[in-house]
Amino acid sequence: MHRRHPVSLRAQSAASLVAAVLAVAVAASVDWQMCRGAFSPTELALFVMVGVVFVASGLVAKWHRPEDNLGWLLIAAGLLWLTKGFRLSTVPALFTAGAALTNMYIPVLIQLVFSFPWGRLRHRWERWFVGGSYAYYAVSVVSELAFLDTHRISPAHPPALNLLLVRDDPRIFAALQVTFGAVGIALGVVLIGVVVARWRSGSPAYRAAVAPLWIAALLGTAATAWTPLVSVWVHSPQHAWTLLLRYPATALIPLAVLVGMWRYRVTRAAVRNLVIEIGAAPLGDGFLDALRAALRDPDLALWTFCRAHDGYVDAQGRPQVLPSRNDPREATALIRDGVLVGALVYDRAVADQPRLLAAVRAATTLALDNQRLHGALDAQFEEVRRAREQIVSGGPAQLRRRYDSA
Repeated sequence: MHRRHPVSLRAQSAASLVAAVLAVAVAASVDWQMCRGAFSPTELALFVMVGVVFVASGLVAKWHRPEDNLGWLLIAAGLLWLTKGFRLSTVPALFTAGAALTNMYIPVLIQLVFSFPWGRLRHRWERWFVGGSYAYYAVSVVSELAFLDTHRISPAHPPALNLLLVRDDPRIFAALQVTFGAVGIALGVVLIGVVVARWRSGSPAYRAAVAPLWIAALLGTAATAWTPLVSVWVHSPQHAWTLLLRYPATALIPLAVLVGMWRYRVTRAAVRNLVIEIGAAPLGDGFLDALRAALRDPDLALWTFCRAHDGYVDAQGRPQVLPSRNDPREATALIRDGVLVGALVYDRAVADQPRLLAAVRAATTLALDNQRLHGALDAQFEEVRRAREQIVSGGPAQLRRRYDSA
């Protein structure tokens, strides 16, 4: 188990404190007179609940996987979600901060989707796309606020509430909305395309890891898109509760991340149990089948190193070449007591989980070593058997020679 660094523990404690302070501050800053008919105490409770779930899930994720950024991304998304609650305040500084950061949790979630389950962005184009998403959501909202007088569109808002206002210009504001809306649609199309492409090309191991998160993200997006439709088409109070569905749907996203991590831990535990069950048994098809099932990687392969060929061979003795850098699969060398004994070829989803890979490497190395020892023992038994046969078959002849010489 990883030792938790004191700095990391202090940072997590600070994040918990900030989340608690934000939740209390948002609840205390709500101007109920301004929000009359548009926001209820129930909705406030659900809103705060979403932010708390994000932060709590991030703390759990960081505790169990301190080596990657998934936990910090969840915490950041939760804090930004809570911060946007200051839009309900009549204090100009708080309102402006909440309005400017309204959508900033979205690029954090985009980075989370691109990083999961590896915990990091693996390609340069991913970093560019995520960076562009941060810039888009920051610039778009701030630019629109520069030409929007909130008092004009909502008389309940007091004058001079928007500190970013340069001048109230509905035409510029509308043009900015159209422009940034088109950019947002383009970003969404690219994101959907990447998700679909990864799903189609991903292995069963990868799909099993990301399925909970993508399902939760789809539900959250659908529930959020449903809100304006309900506001326009449904005017009956008895259907107003459907507007609240976006909150529990959004809260499913961090929980889905934890589910994916839990499935990863279950897989790693299954591999550890496999190491224990190997014992002194030789390598066989049952071992590989169990390993493939545990990793949800039906194409996992185990090659042995053949000194006669100076390379790797499969179970049928055919020479094999390690995957290239651009190959969807990776390989790791298996070394026992400083001796190269084989290589394990697996899906990249396993490669980006170092602790799981370490457990797999230990299991396969032990299995190969057991196979080598059993092979050496069988060879010794065969040598003893041949020597015994020679003694038995040569015994009468030796006796006759001794008798004749006498």
